[in-house]
Amino acid sequence: MTDQHPLFAALTGLAARPAPYALLTTPELWTDPHLAGRMLAAHLDPAVDLSTYRASFVTRALTWLTEKFQVRPGVRVADLGCGPGLYAAPLARTGARVTGIDLSEGSLAYARREAAREGTPVRYVQGDYLEWGDAAAEDGERYDLVLLVMRDYCALAPHQRARLLAAVRERLAPGGSFVLDVDAVAAFAEVEEGCAYAPGLMDGFWSPEPYVGFRHTFRYAEDEVPGGGPVSLDKYDILTADRHRVFCNWVRHFTPETLAAELTAAGLTLREAYGDLAGAPYAPDGPHFAGVAGRG
Repeated sequence: MTDQHPLFAALTGLAARPAPYALLTTPELWTDPHLAGRMLAAHLDPAVDLSTYRASFVTRALTWLTEKFQVRPGVRVADLGCGPGLYAAPLARTGARVTGIDLSEGSLAYARREAAREGTPVRYVQGDYLEWGDAAAEDGERYDLVLLVMRDYCALAPHQRARLLAAVRERLAPGGSFVLDVDAVAAFAEVEEGCAYAPGLMDGFWSPEPYVGFRHTFRYAEDEVPGGGPVSLDKYDILTADRHRVFCNWVRHFTPETLAAELTAAGLTLREAYGDLAGAPYAPDGPHFAGVAGRG
């Protein structure tokens, strides 16, 4: 029997199927200086759907949110994962009292500069919105509208989603609304398992140094996932001359019924489902959908 070639062993290891949620890396996208810079650039590119939606859709979403939830002076709004303030700042221009929370120092620095330049009073807080509920007793603020956009909810592990929903329930004012969008089960049907490899994968997105990148895509059926599924994963292995980093993009795919079940378990109620954050009608075959929830 011949010895196993080390390259075969290395590549086999890269292609190994991780257990669901075995590695959670989302915060690094916002705290690593290079990655956070690339994410901010994507946020600010009006033609790109990566960190946020294209500018034309954001404009439509803001119009719908403002009208649907009567955002006006005195209304209290929390934008979780606010980034550079693409939603927070326009909502604050209505006179609403807006708080934006984000991990990225660079994104918040941009948001604060823009708010100062415009004279728009937005309260920006650097931190993990999963810890938002832990601070509830400190300031006692309750919100009429809580936003979580760009399907952030789907990237969280089950225990993180439960923690977030507990915080949202604690922070919602009586009659307040929690608005989020999620990836749909219809999108899971389009996920194909496979591998991609390239030097500088994704045009240098992952590192300022020369690197080679592997992306492995996996599918996990409902019965394979603690807390339910289905779930897809894009796993990125990024190798520089002296370092191997792994980034996992987990995506939980929902139906209105499975989203409602998670909300109910946290003491929240799914009141309405829409096709998107601009208020389109719900479509069962759509790739994602938006939900409006309140305290049960």
